[in-house]
Formats: sequence, structure tokens, C-alpha cells
Amino acid sequence: MNQPTPDPHAADKLRAAALLVRELAEGATHDGRRTWSPGHTLSSRSPVVVDDHKQPTVLIETWAPRLEAVNAYVAAMDPGLGVLLAELLDDHARRHDALVASARETWPADEEQQCRFVAAHQDAPALALARRLLGGGEDQ
Repeated sequence: MNQPTPDPHAADKLRAAALLVRELAEGATHDGRRTWSPGHTLSSRSPVVVDDHKQPTVLIETWAPRLEAVNAYVAAMDPGLGVLLAELLDDHARRHDALVASARETWPADEEQQCRFVAAHQDAPALALARRLLGGGEDQ
């Protein structure tokens, strides 16, 4: 029977992805505004995403077949969400560290059992998210 293998660098990847998202969110934040929302330009009423409807410092114009849906999605992925996502990834890194520590404490002389335990309980979706954010695929 083929056993899943734990990622030996899982916590590092989760922390690196958290750092990347945090830096991207900080870079996309202007005048302390972390919330974006769909809006329209004042003159042409073109659909856009803005950080403030009266005096935007961020104005994103998209071109897509379903423009309103794309703008709503872009607005949902604002810097505020990025900060929360970074916190979530950091939390998953801490949980992974605790998982590894628990396996080592439970089976101090059985590395194979430690690996099986960690592989069975590591958070695959969080790791997939971290790999995707870091520009890699599922195999990284």
C-alpha cells in the first residue's frame, strides 16, 4: 500500500507564502485603505474596482466578458483579505510544527510512524494554497 509522504518543508512553505501575501497586501494598500469595492468612474461610469468611491488611490479597470463578476471578484481579493490570508497561513504553519512535535513525542524512536502520522494529518489544502502562492504546482 502506497503511503502519502509528508512534506519536510511544509511549515517553511506556509510561512513563506504568508510572508509573500503579507508583502503583496502591504504593497497594494494606499493611504491605509485595505478594502476595495466595485464602483464606476465618475465621468464615463465605466465599471472599476476602487479603494474609495469619492477619492480613490486605487482604481483598477478590467476588461472581461463578465466584467461585473470579475470586478466583484477582484474587489473581494483586496489587501484586507490578503492580511487575513497571511494570518491563516501562519496559523497553519504553527499547527504543522505542533503536529510534527506531537509525532516526535509520541513515537520518539519510530521515524516511519512519525512520517505516517504527519502525512495523514498534514493540511493538504493549506499546503496546496502555499505552493500555488509561491508559484509552484502540487509537487513542490
